[in-house]
Formats: sequence, structure tokens, C-alpha cells
Amino acid sequence: MNIILIAYLIIFALFGTAASYFVRFIYAYWVQKNMPLEYIFKAGVCIFMVVVISVLIPLLN
Repeated sequence: MNIILIAYLIIFALFGTAASYFVRFIYAYWVQKNMPLEYIFKAGVCIFMVVVISVLIPLLN
């Protein structure tokens, strides 16, 4: 399998993970009435990793 396709697969998985952390945060904020910031930090790490991988993809060619 091509390394660029693997990079795109990892980006897709990281976006899904970040989205699930945002959904967990919204659920905790609206339903449980607390604000757990660790979900926001974990989603931020996922998005940061997406940016790093996106910058590295042109270097893989």
C-alpha cells in the first residue's frame, strides 16, 4: 500500500477521533452540566497531528 494512502487514512482517523472528542464535550456540557476541558485538549492534539501530517505529505513524493 502506498505511504501517501496510509497518511490519508491516518488523517481520516484523526478527524474522526477529534469529532468524537468534540461530541463528548458537547454531551458533557449540555447533559451533564460540566465542562471537561480534557476533551478539547485531546481534540486539539488530533487536529495538530492532522496539520503536521498534511505538511509532511508533499515531502513523501
